[in-house]
Amino acid sequence: MQLKRFLAVALLSMTIGVSGCAASNRVNEKQDDLIYQESISPNEKYVENQEDVVRYDIEIYKENEETISIQAKSNSEFFEPLSYEYYVNAPLNQEDISVEWTTLSGDPQETKENQLCVAKIKVNGNPDQIKINFANRAIELIEDALAH
Repeated sequence: MQLKRFLAVALLSMTIGVSGCAASNRVNEKQDDLIYQESISPNEKYVENQEDVVRYDIEIYKENEETISIQAKSNSEFFEPLSYEYYVNAPLNQEDISVEWTTLSGDPQETKENQLCVAKIKVNGNPDQIKINFANRAIELIEDALAH
């Protein structure tokens, strides 16, 4: 079982590192209400071809005085765009939002084999944290392959 888990993590790390593709779905078109935006590339310094660069994007929009919409998208074939509505108890601006990026194991320090793929979104005044796993679909594919 340990060997399967190690193999799955190793395969996932390699897959995430070289899995760029052209899938830029626009989830929210309301640019006027954009209050926060962040984009990272977990593999940019590890790939040779620009086509292989993976991007993870977080966009946060003000829906109304009590709700924000969190949009997550990527050009990776292992991630489908996500949208969350989140209740807030006060008006927000960009300084009220923070995003911490970690690896699957929760480490904020990346390596070539263990790249950033989890965004932890924190909104000031709210105790909850929203986690978005940009490698979720890759994990599902590896689990399916190991099960057969």
